Amino acid sequence: MKNENPADYKIVVSELGSNPFQVLDTVFVLMTVIPLLALFYLINKERLLQQLFLGNNGSVAAIAVFISLLGFLYAYILMRNLVARLLKYAQERKLADCERTDVMLAVSHDLKNPLTVIKMSMENLKDGIGGALSSAHATAVKMCLSNIERLFKFIEEITSSSKNDFLRMFIKRELIDLGGIVKQEVDDFMLMAEKASLNLRYQPLGDSVSLWGDKDKLSRVAMNLISNAVKYTPQGGAIDVGLSSDQNTVTFVVTNTGPGLSPNEREQLFKKYGRLSKHSEIEGSGLGLSIVKDIVDLHDGHIAVAGELGKNTEFRVTFPKDLRGKAR
Repeated sequence: MKNENPADYKIVVSELGSNPFQVLDTVFVLMTVIPLLALFYLINKERLLQQLFLGNNGSVAAIAVFISLLGFLYAYILMRNLVARLLKYAQERKLADCERTDVMLAVSHDLKNPLTVIKMSMENLKDGIGGALSSAHATAVKMCLSNIERLFKFIEEITSSSKNDFLRMFIKRELIDLGGIVKQEVDDFMLMAEKASLNLRYQPLGDSVSLWGDKDKLSRVAMNLISNAVKYTPQGGAIDVGLSSDQNTVTFVVTNTGPGLSPNEREQLFKKYGRLSKHSEIEGSGLGLSIVKDIVDLHDGHIAVAGELGKNTEFRVTFPKDLRGKAR
C-alpha cells in the first residue's frame, strides 16, 4: 500500500489542528510497547502473580502495571479526542454543504415567481390580448413559452434532488423604501390575480415607508407572501396588501379570503417542505415561507399568522426600522 503523506492532507490537518498520522503513531506505541514491556517483565522476572506482587519486587511490578494502565488510558483519550475532532470537522463540512444547497434551492424557488409572471404575459399575448400576432411573433411567443416550461422543469429537478436543511444568509444594511418594493411586487402579480378573478389591492398608510435593511431579501419576503396569497385564494376572492409604520417599526400585512388555517396548520407553515395536505393539489415546494421566516429573523423582525377559519388568513410581518447597530 502507498505510504500516507501528511502533506497530501495539509488542508484537513490544518483545520483539525493536529496531524492525525502522528497521533495514530503515538497511540500505536502506547498500546503496544507499554503492554509488551509489562508482559516481558511478568514472564522473565516473576512466574507467580502472588510472588510478583508480594515479593521483593512487588512495588516495581505494581508501578509497571500502573504505568501500563495509564498508557492505555492516555491512548484512549488521544483516540477519542481525534475522533471528536474528525466528527466536528465532518459536521462543519456538512453544514457548509447544506448552506450551499439551501442557497441553490432558495434561488431556484424564487425564480418560479418571475417566470410565472412572464409565462402569464406570454400566454396573454398568444391569446391576442394585444391584437392578432403575425406568424413571426406567434413563433417567437411559442418559443418563449417552450423555454419557460423547460426552466420550470429544471427548477423542479433541482428542488426535488436536494432537500437538505438550513439557509443562512448575511444581510446588507441600506436605507430603502419598502413601500416602493411592495408596490412593485403587487404590480408584478396584478395580471395573474386578474386572470384568476382576484381583487388584489395595495393599501399603504403613508407615501413612503423607509427602513434600513436588505432590499433584495425584503423583496423576496413581499414576493413570496403575495405569490402565496394569489395561489391559495379561491377564484373571486380578495387580497389586501398593507404597509404602515410608527417611530421604530414597519409592519407589512397580506390578507386573503379563503378557507383560513387552523392553529395546528399555522404551526406547520414555516417548516421546510411542510406543505399542508389540503393544498397538495397546488404546485409548490414548501420552501417559500421558510425562506420568508429566515429573512425576517435575519432582520430581527417577527412574522405571525392570524385570521378566521373558513374566512381569511393574515400574514403580519414587523421589522425594526434601523439595523445598523446589529452585528451579524
